[in-house]
Amino acid sequence: MRIIATTLCWLLWFTHAVAGELIHSYVDNDGDHYYLHLDMRVESKAETIYRILLDFKHMSVVNDTIVNSKLLKSENNVHHVYFESEGCIWFFCKRIKQVATVTELGQGFIMSITDPAQSDLKHGRTLWEVIDEGKSTRIKYNADYVPDFWVPPLFGPAIFKDRMYEEGLKTIHGIEKLARKAQEDTDIF
Repeated sequence: MRIIATTLCWLLWFTHAVAGELIHSYVDNDGDHYYLHLDMRVESKAETIYRILLDFKHMSVVNDTIVNSKLLKSENNVHHVYFESEGCIWFFCKRIKQVATVTELGQGFIMSITDPAQSDLKHGRTLWEVIDEGKSTRIKYNADYVPDFWVPPLFGPAIFKDRMYEEGLKTIHGIEKLARKAQEDTDIF
């Protein structure tokens, strides 16, 4: 009985701690391309979410897989950003470096394009869409990556897709955590 009560308390806490809603998710690959689509809703203001997505100095707070991030250059709505992330798929661990041009497209859209000459990706493109829904914000995330490193054959693509999905969810939970903190403390940004 104690185990059931503990489990129930944990589930209630987890449901409260992760108040966001994953509406739809999709992960697939076609040859070397890996695609990820996440559609979610979080209880926060759209402008807070947008600021979090553009706070390049603190990306490790959004997702602890990102071990280093810094703004290299910024002109108007175009930002050149360096990211370094570290992750493992089974026993295969890799530190991935990426330089991307992040562009604020307006109306809640943020696009990033990876520079393959300065990255461990042959191709990388993401599109964030931040939609104000009044009391909540809808976030749509689409990514297309081609790694420039070895992905183990046979089970590798399935494991890599699963890892992309996990990292996507981790990022959303990190965004939501920062958004809650921003509501409590307006000095976060």
